Amino acid sequence: MKKTRKDYEYLETSPELEARGLRRISRPKFLDQLTKGSKSRITIYLDAGIVEHFKEIALREGVGYQTLINEALLQVVIGDKQEIEKEGLKEELLTDKKFLNRLKTALRP
Repeated sequence: MKKTRKDYEYLETSPELEARGLRRISRPKFLDQLTKGSKSRITIYLDAGIVEHFKEIALREGVGYQTLINEALLQVVIGDKQEIEKEGLKEELLTDKKFLNRLKTALRP
């Protein structure tokens, strides 16, 4: 997934970051519940091509490559949570007789 500058709506800058040619992506408030606002230091092995891909984007965009990797992973987590919520809603609707009767009526020609 190729990202462009306009994809980052929450950019912060400071003289220190600008001097290094970087910008910081701040988190929108609704993500605080998911991320708890803290980071964990880990060691992880990624394919060299993956790291190089994010480093190229980071260089082009002036954002840290680890930040971009974190954002990509966050999007996967958010997507997974949304899928789980959709499946739960589907199951709930399939057991709601009142809803099913309304649906049946709406679908009649």
